[in-house]
Amino acid sequence: MNFAELLLRLGCALVGWLVVFTHFLWLATTRSVTCGSDGDELWRLLLGFAPIAIGFGLLLPMSRRIATVHGSLRYGAVPVLLFTPLALMGIWKTFSGVNLAGAGICADVPSTWHIWWAPLQLATVVILLLCVARAWRTTPLPP
Repeated sequence: MNFAELLLRLGCALVGWLVVFTHFLWLATTRSVTCGSDGDELWRLLLGFAPIAIGFGLLLPMSRRIATVHGSLRYGAVPVLLFTPLALMGIWKTFSGVNLAGAGICADVPSTWHIWWAPLQLATVVILLLCVARAWRTTPLPP
């Protein structure tokens, strides 16, 4: 493995962990964010960021060929797992308000994407947790 491939694998895995953690952190903050002058901008941003987070989540095991580095990077799962209950509570708050109570996120009437926001975020969390579980393995891949 040459130096460029080493840096590329390390960089992809590190950025993947940062993006996945950021998505979980943002989901955790939706519980306490109120609708201000921007309205439902945070929720729209999170809905658009979900496929990006999944794409970066697929990069988490990129460092598996470098066993010592991967052994250290895989502990990025710890903050992700710590923020998972908070993220799920944020999703539940939105789901209960929009899907069960019939209110919009920042309006009286829910929009179509308001109704799909919580189920899509729950699917994103499940996919990202599967990516984290896949990245937890330490056995190096063959060259």
